[in-house]
Amino acid sequence: MPEEHKRIGFLIEELENEDWQVREDAVELLAEVGEPNAVEPLIKALKDDDWHVREAAALALATFDDVRAVEHLIKLMDDEKAGVRYGAALSLSILGDERAVKPLEKAVQDENPVVSKMANMAIIEVKKRL
Repeated sequence: MPEEHKRIGFLIEELENEDWQVREDAVELLAEVGEPNAVEPLIKALKDDDWHVREAAALALATFDDVRAVEHLIKLMDDEKAGVRYGAALSLSILGDERAVKPLEKAVQDENPVVSKMANMAIIEVKKRL
């Protein structure tokens, strides 16, 4: 097995580590590497118990041009943590999928002004691509 695949495998395994900081670091490193095989494990990380990991995974998925993440990111627009909602909106703006428009329109009313602003900007970006 090539060395790069071993490292990717190790990082994917670390997404199951009990320490949230290790999981968050693994998410960020997988995004840096840009390995397409990391998309499914990163989608799974969107459901992590720790919001730091969910936020990192939402942001990481923006680095992949993979529409499999869209529905999962849309679900995060209702996350309890503003940072997670912001990360999801940012990634949805980059992925540019029309399925995100309605959830982003709802998020314009978000209680957090930073999330609201990102949702508005994301709508503009998505509509540019339609």
